[in-house]
Amino acid sequence: MSFKKRFLAGSLAAVLTLGMATGCTTVRKSDLSDDYSTVVAATYGDENIYLDEVNYYLRNSQLMYEYYGAMYGTNIWENEGAEDALREEVMASIYQTRVLCDHAEDYKVELTDADKTLIADRVSEDNQEFMEIAGSDEKMLTDLMTKNALANKVYKAIIDETEIKTTEEDNRQNSISYLFFEEAEEADETAETETAADETAETETTADETAEAETEAEETGYKEADAKAALKKVEQGTSLEDAGKDVGIDVSTTNFGVNEEQTTEFGKKAVTLKEGESAMVYEEGTGWYVMVCDSENDEDATASAYESAVEEEQSAHFSEVYQELDKAKFKVNEDVVKSLNIADTPVLNLESETEDSTEDVSLEENTAEDGTAEDVETEDETTEAE
Repeated sequence: MSFKKRFLAGSLAAVLTLGMATGCTTVRKSDLSDDYSTVVAATYGDENIYLDEVNYYLRNSQLMYEYYGAMYGTNIWENEGAEDALREEVMASIYQTRVLCDHAEDYKVELTDADKTLIADRVSEDNQEFMEIAGSDEKMLTDLMTKNALANKVYKAIIDETEIKTTEEDNRQNSISYLFFEEAEEADETAETETAADETAETETTADETAEAETEAEETGYKEADAKAALKKVEQGTSLEDAGKDVGIDVSTTNFGVNEEQTTEFGKKAVTLKEGESAMVYEEGTGWYVMVCDSENDEDATASAYESAVEEEQSAHFSEVYQELDKAKFKVNEDVVKSLNIADTPVLNLESETEDSTEDVSLEENTAEDGTAEDVETEDETTEAE
């Protein structure tokens, strides 16, 4: 899959719930020379969509990508297609927001006074530096956030209609603790040692050196006998943790859907175990798993799996309904949108952070203090479509 497709698949939401850049002190100063509020970037039916709105969406997303890229020491814009993918993400979100807003009356959805007050508060809190770099003002931002909030209410109304078919039992997860015995590569290492001995006639390989090489090979992994010995200890009452300590292996844990089709030998065996039962399986090319079933129903894991399954059904229902919605013609002025340079106009000011090493600028702190990454919530709980 190309980077462009992976970027869109991972970041395009059915409704872009705008994360505000309120209180952010790391943005660069704006170098805008044009009034973006007069430049038409797209049209939706008879409505003009101006570049200031597009730029605000784009710079919000850009800030987040650059922030996390800086955390991991990567520059996402060096990937081919990344800039175009972000532009497509933004335009798709703007389009979908318009479509959903057009059907607010159909779903008897409207904004309450509380919603409008919340929007006004968020607009007044928005960081002025960021508004400058995004080429926006309070009027544009109020309109943008109003559309977002309304679209999210319509989205929620649609997914609330979903007839949920999955059950908690369908998604029941067990809890498995296990020791993984990575298979030793003794044969390959020994063969390499023997080959090297034949090719270096000048230096004779002694029997002691060969034995040492074989010992090193054995130390890179384990044999079936090691796993069997650990299993026997567990069956005789030794804890899995203690059995692992004897061979230098830490206990790991995982979950399996007991009603799901398993594709690995590990999974196939794990879903058959009752609580307290132990077993061992071999995975070709990897090694042996000595496992113990801690629970046949891990409540937390089951709840999480059920929630994910419900969200998948809701997402599928939304996609089905969305395809049937009447949509006005959406036309993007590609040249105008592409004029928004991304790679050469970073939003995050890393130089500022480097100069002031004593100031810990974190997205979480900004969120807690100023609402940086909070969504524009309506009176009803809003939900993002994955």
